Amino acid sequence: MVQKKAPHNHSPLEAPSARSSASRLSSLENRKKGGLEGSLDATGATGDMLNQHISQQLFVGDIGPERKTSNLRRLRSVIPGGEAAAAKRAQQLATHTPDVLIADQDTQMPHRKDTNAITFFVDVSGFTALTEKYTLSGRGGTDKLTETLNSYIGALVECILRRDGDVLQFAGDAILAMWACNSEAEMPAKLEEATACAVHIQEHYGIRTTDVGVRLKVKVGIACGEVTMFFIGLRSCSQFVIVGSAVDDVNASENQCESGDVVVSPMAWAMMKASTCYDADPRGNTGFMKVRHAVRDDSDRDSKEAIDLASVRQSIAVPSSMEAKLTPYVIPPVLKKLADDQPLEYLSEMRQVSIVFCQLATDGVSSELPSILQDAFVVMHKKITAVSGCLNKVFAFDKGITFLVIFGLPGFKHKNEVAHALQCADAISQELLKEVTGINRVSIGVTTGPTFCGVIGHPARHEYTVIGRTVNKAARLMTNYPGVVSCDEDSYYHSHLPIQQFKKLEPKPLKGIPNPGNIYHFVPSDGELGQRLPQYKYPLLGRKEEIKDFTEKVKNIKETDVRIIVFEGESGIGKSRLLDALVSLAKKNGCMVAQVTMTLQLSGIRGYALNGLFTQLLGLHQYRTAKEKEVHVMDHFKDKRLGEDLCLLNDLLQLKLPVSPKIAQSDGPTRKKMTTELLWCILKEHTEMSAGVVFGIDNAHFMDDTTWSFLETISSTADAVLCVLSMMPPSPLHPLPDMATQTLKSKGLTHVRMKGLENEYLTALACQILEVKGVPHEVVKLLQEKSHGIPGWCEQLLGDMFQNQFLRVLPITSNASQDKHKRIVFANPTLVTKRSSVLRTVAASDSVHASSSETAAAAAAAVPEQSEKPRAQMMARRESRATKPSAASAEAESPDGQKKDKYRKRASVFDKLLGRDKPLPDVVMPEIASVPEEEEEEAPAEHPLVRASGSNMICDLAPGIVFANIPIPDTMRGMMMATFDKLKPFEQMFLKCGAILGNTFERQLLEAIIPNFQARKVRSAMRRLFELRIIMCATAPPNQEGHHNHPTAQVTSKSIECHCDVPPIIAALKSSEPQYVHCQLMRFVSAIMEELAYETLMEKQRQHLHRNAALQLEGRAHRCRSCGGGGFEHGGTTHSEAFKVSMRSSSMLPVPQNQEQSTRRSRLYQNTKDISMLPGGSMQRSNQSFSKQRRRSRSSSMAPSESGDEEESSKLDRRACKCTEILATVYPQLIRHWKNANMVGKTVYFLSAAGEAAITLQDNSQALTYLREAQILVDEMKTGARPLPDPDDGDVIPVWWQDAKVENLMGQAYLRMGMLEDALSHLREALEMLEISFPTRVNIFHIWTAELTQFLHQLMPAHYLGSVDQEMAPIKVEAANCLKHLTDVFHLKHNESVCYLAALMQLNIAEAASTDFDELIMAYSSIIQACMARGRLRQASYYSSMAVAKLEALFNMMQEEDFATAASLYTIVLRMKLASGELYEALDNGYIALRINRRIHDGEAELASAQLLSQCLLLQLAVQELVDLSRRVMFIAEEGSHVLGKHWYYLGCLDTLIEAGFSIEDIGTCVSFVRDTYSDPSVRTEREAQFYAAATLALWYARTDSWVECDRWIAVAEEVKPVKARCVVTVHGLCKLLETRLIRLCETIVEQLYEETEKDEPVVRQYLKELDKAVEFHKVFKPRYLHMRAYFCMFTGKTDKAFRLLKEAVVMADRLTNVLDREWAKHSLYVWFEEVSEFVMTFWLRHSIQGELDWHDAKNIAQSKIMYTLPTPEYKSMLTGTS
Repeated sequence: MVQKKAPHNHSPLEAPSARSSASRLSSLENRKKGGLEGSLDATGATGDMLNQHISQQLFVGDIGPERKTSNLRRLRSVIPGGEAAAAKRAQQLATHTPDVLIADQDTQMPHRKDTNAITFFVDVSGFTALTEKYTLSGRGGTDKLTETLNSYIGALVECILRRDGDVLQFAGDAILAMWACNSEAEMPAKLEEATACAVHIQEHYGIRTTDVGVRLKVKVGIACGEVTMFFIGLRSCSQFVIVGSAVDDVNASENQCESGDVVVSPMAWAMMKASTCYDADPRGNTGFMKVRHAVRDDSDRDSKEAIDLASVRQSIAVPSSMEAKLTPYVIPPVLKKLADDQPLEYLSEMRQVSIVFCQLATDGVSSELPSILQDAFVVMHKKITAVSGCLNKVFAFDKGITFLVIFGLPGFKHKNEVAHALQCADAISQELLKEVTGINRVSIGVTTGPTFCGVIGHPARHEYTVIGRTVNKAARLMTNYPGVVSCDEDSYYHSHLPIQQFKKLEPKPLKGIPNPGNIYHFVPSDGELGQRLPQYKYPLLGRKEEIKDFTEKVKNIKETDVRIIVFEGESGIGKSRLLDALVSLAKKNGCMVAQVTMTLQLSGIRGYALNGLFTQLLGLHQYRTAKEKEVHVMDHFKDKRLGEDLCLLNDLLQLKLPVSPKIAQSDGPTRKKMTTELLWCILKEHTEMSAGVVFGIDNAHFMDDTTWSFLETISSTADAVLCVLSMMPPSPLHPLPDMATQTLKSKGLTHVRMKGLENEYLTALACQILEVKGVPHEVVKLLQEKSHGIPGWCEQLLGDMFQNQFLRVLPITSNASQDKHKRIVFANPTLVTKRSSVLRTVAASDSVHASSSETAAAAAAAVPEQSEKPRAQMMARRESRATKPSAASAEAESPDGQKKDKYRKRASVFDKLLGRDKPLPDVVMPEIASVPEEEEEEAPAEHPLVRASGSNMICDLAPGIVFANIPIPDTMRGMMMATFDKLKPFEQMFLKCGAILGNTFERQLLEAIIPNFQARKVRSAMRRLFELRIIMCATAPPNQEGHHNHPTAQVTSKSIECHCDVPPIIAALKSSEPQYVHCQLMRFVSAIMEELAYETLMEKQRQHLHRNAALQLEGRAHRCRSCGGGGFEHGGTTHSEAFKVSMRSSSMLPVPQNQEQSTRRSRLYQNTKDISMLPGGSMQRSNQSFSKQRRRSRSSSMAPSESGDEEESSKLDRRACKCTEILATVYPQLIRHWKNANMVGKTVYFLSAAGEAAITLQDNSQALTYLREAQILVDEMKTGARPLPDPDDGDVIPVWWQDAKVENLMGQAYLRMGMLEDALSHLREALEMLEISFPTRVNIFHIWTAELTQFLHQLMPAHYLGSVDQEMAPIKVEAANCLKHLTDVFHLKHNESVCYLAALMQLNIAEAASTDFDELIMAYSSIIQACMARGRLRQASYYSSMAVAKLEALFNMMQEEDFATAASLYTIVLRMKLASGELYEALDNGYIALRINRRIHDGEAELASAQLLSQCLLLQLAVQELVDLSRRVMFIAEEGSHVLGKHWYYLGCLDTLIEAGFSIEDIGTCVSFVRDTYSDPSVRTEREAQFYAAATLALWYARTDSWVECDRWIAVAEEVKPVKARCVVTVHGLCKLLETRLIRLCETIVEQLYEETEKDEPVVRQYLKELDKAVEFHKVFKPRYLHMRAYFCMFTGKTDKAFRLLKEAVVMADRLTNVLDREWAKHSLYVWFEEVSEFVMTFWLRHSIQGELDWHDAKNIAQSKIMYTLPTPEYKSMLTGTS
């Protein structure tokens, strides 16, 4: 039906009659079935006419017949009577397979085919750089990339096909082809043909310079010889592999090539040199020959010239019967597209996938190789399909057979694909080595990232393949790390697997990848997640009363009045040992437990103990990044009422959860109270989930006030919570905080003073210490008389006796003793039997493997052919290939077996002698024979396993020792002093320096402060101190994580453990030295020895060593390497005079005043020498027509080299940030050392620095603790209560403005916490101290004064910029920083005028100082945002141009850590340019920001810039680029478990469908996800995001006539609508809400709901007024506003005005390059005022709702014909058939 539009003269209240919504929808469905067909049939339209009609209505531009036919078929599928011709499926499949496969008649698997052939290997360079150029710069996206790839590779393939070559495989950007020969006589002629083909390729396509500047080059290798093809697989999936001498030779020939070369193998040249017409030059002495030829650049050639659509390959004309044979050789995504009858180019896309390269090392080509490959294929296919992977191809280009597996392809995408890729790789590696005989080694490389996935080649021969840096990196990992499953950092982060399953590998250079980042070895753990092994080997002795009392309290944990148990005792009494046993007991009783051990170094960290306890309680210790922890916390409390309060955990757990308005408005005491209540709620929840909660805190005397305060709360209010503390008695060395004293007086606290062990347990204690079953009775008697039952005393005594060779350990024999008077006392066996941790681990491992087996069995059941017949065949072949055991294995079995039997017999004899059923704690045994002298020396060495377990060893006095003559100190301290006195002077100094550093210390730091350092002496001292058990390794074993760590050092163990990663250079030099001599992290075994060593130092010696330690640590007080290594503090970068000169010169650059002038060549190409480290700018654009501008590139990417090879990578990686660890370790030590060195100035400085670092890392409470302490010290120095520092003594006098810096930092901390009034007070105080006058009441005079100063800066930059002298520059920088945060405060308070004044003053001061890059760029960022807030877009544009010009001028002086600041500026400029409608400039800046953020792996910043950039791309209808960007957003969001990022992704997909009509994801999925995550805490705190989502959902439901849901979301949107439209997202959301209201108004008019109409009309008018004001500051939406006004005029009968408004909208949108609104306004002109078919009018409703319009066709469809038709009352009446 075609209708001429008549003027609409109805008023809103005089609407035509209409039916109900339900009846109209039913009528619309009926019209869908017959409307267009009936119209055409009425006019006698045929099928050809229908095709022509649809084509003319929709398709524009040059579109291929294949794509057009497919589109017509899909579009006609909803129209009855439209028939499409069926494609020949078998011929389509033939284009994906080589001729040799089509001709093969054998169907048995596996089978082989041998032949002679000419092999031909083509390798193209530049594709990786080309991929990144197109996809990361907005220069055409995937569609343009696919076109370029296929135009070039298609030309190469056509050259091969036209010369009768057979293209065997595409391996990324490489091609393997061959010419089969029936006999050797044919080979010279075929070699000549292949060489002619190679020369033709080089002469015609040797070089192609693409439109983005990347040069594609090709090199060709040629060989001849024997070729063997193996056909392997199953009925559902098959592959073929080409191996042989010809394949090896052609690979070697290609390796001899450089770009532009044709190299022939020695054998091939020898065969063809007599008859060839080509000349060649030798490649050195290798025998390879380089053929002479010319190389031509075909850049000017038409891109379609190479692809001849005529038939160039006769073999694809196959019968339909070939379909079943060829189908298994085609990858499933391609089969799905073919089944859906869609063009294969729809598969071409940039996709986030995981690449797995698996290489099998075999014994070469043999008769068994087919069966080996078949068995390997069966194993791999089973594992891969079970986790939705796709086996892409198998090839043998290098040594070994390589399988390429892809996870994440279309139709196989799922949430845990990266984890599945790693787990599948490990399972494949293990099972291949276990099940398939003949495989010597399995090497696997796994990478994750954006990759080009698609069908490339020629229409007659192509394949689905993957290209990109991710693919190259996986191949490099596979070859450089043989025998392991290696993975890159992206796989490490995206897998979200426990960090214990990854071990960092030694860095190796990877070809073509300059900075590959960390590489990991994936090693799945056997035990359960987070499992901790017992810390002590033996059971607890004694402590019956303590255990009994604790057991009663645990069983009655919900009723008992006692909430805190404190065990107090001296060092060595066994507090830690008891605590460990009690916590284990609580766990067995069903309680949830958390443990933490405090040390002196940790005492200065606020809330460290609470952090450790709640980290374990919430299960956060298994996550590697703060973002993963945040997601876990939010998910954990999603269904509870704690959502808004969770941000209170930020400071405690180092999270960055969004601060809710309620928390932001609360003061300090209220927030502290709320935090305590929140922690109590968390505890209460866990007590309901279990029998109770038990906290264990060792060395509680080191806890801070915060933890003690919380414990006091627990003691009085908590239920089902029990805290167990161990601590030393208060002393001057370990004074207790005031809060601790108060808590220890609580009523709910029990204080237990520990005593020594009873005498009956001392024998067992001695046996545990010595790891034996019995000890001499003299030793037992001595311990009973003098030890007082103190385990530490006993351990120290026995250790000294053993080290002084008074005691010896020897095995038990069955012979009777000849010495009748010697008696050995044996301990009760149950007390000296080690805890069976190993058995529990094995059990856990078995359960894990059993689970995996069940999963695999389930997967196998789904595919019977994979689990039954192939498996049986594989086992049969394996048995047939089974060989005799090797000599090595036989040798390993026999002697070991004999030894095990021998020792098993000895153990059984010992058991009989011992009598395990006796209940007594100590047992006196008969005399035991001594071991002969010759056997004594050999026993320990001969039986290391038995000795280590202590199963049949005893302790005895050494020969010739008279026990009475052994000196025995009376006290433990005296014993330690005696040991200390026996040490050499250097060993004593080693311990003294260690005591200065603390209980745990680093080797590197100790070596730096120890006097007279010599490496040899240090190693010698370490060896002796380790052997004396005075120090031990402090590095936790690989399987042990968490805050609780009690390593123990056995006295007599022959193997001293060290778990440190020794540097490779040291490992290579250590030769015969034990590993512990190179230990990197050590600790004192006894705290008494630490105290004693410290006390032996004189005061001045202590101060000197503390000072040296602090000086060494100062070098570590900076950001981690992943963040650039710069300082945490602002103003830390002082540049040279060249910095000022560059800044002044940049201010003299001409600044564009309007959009026309801004089309100049911009960004960093102008004034930079090295552009490989930062993004470049836009290509030059002409000011011609819009269409020409649209086709030109908008932004260049980070420019690689001219050849387009690999891109330089930055070392920054925000994901691997360790700054929090630096803050928690380095700064507390620095402060402690400077305090103990009595350096007050240094202490103040580093307290301030620690505060600033804590603010940077969002630990605001810890920052305030440091800053208050610094403030106290400064005040004391000012009042004279503390003497001023002495510079002559190495101290520093704090600058006079130090207190201003502290006030500034405190203001920043309060600002981060959302306490605006407190922040404002401190910031004003800081400015006053800095003598900066900031008015209390701002008037126009203050603003004029600041603007005049800025004008003078611009007028005379040489005079004003950098005018501050060097002495005053730091003060000015501090002031600028203070004003920056003052700007933020007023921005949050919505006081735009004062915010603008603060930003102006900040800029003026920063320019006058001109010494700090960050402060200068941040000042420009502030003024741009302040101008935008005031609506001064022209002024904001001016300042943005100034800022970018300065950034270009200062480029050469930028450090890596400055990249983040630069990216932030570009994002702000993007926002401003987008608002002002300068979309090309916005795209330029957006892609630059995106590129930098991606370079430094800053996911948060990348998501922020990508969200704005996607708005820009949508307005320009750059659908291909939008899809690429959207998938990148999803990739980043999944990596960081970023809920808001995923929310924006699905909201963007929904937006693309609503605005443009193209579907990216399933519409139901998008709507559901946006709706479900709307109330997520991370979304709820972003008010703009909430409003935009609600408005989008309301619009979707309005367009689809779902009025109940529409009204609901209208109400939600209006509830969260910001008072003022301050950003692009808000204005866009307002446009959507207005459109929703207008559609609803139309509905009420049609339905004649007069009351509703009267209510809606004023609301619409109000929204029009709001939008009118908003578009003054956001011009990009002015066309949308005019469109909505025109729509409203259609309701009121003002059709002429509507026509004029639409025309104005088209003109304005064209000027703003806003394609979306231009095409939509054109569409409304068509449907409202011209004769347009119903097909076009209802196209959006017919096809977009079902998601049938694929985004690949965006550039070929007339956008104005497919946009949504805004329904007028007339239009609605027409659809429903009413008059």
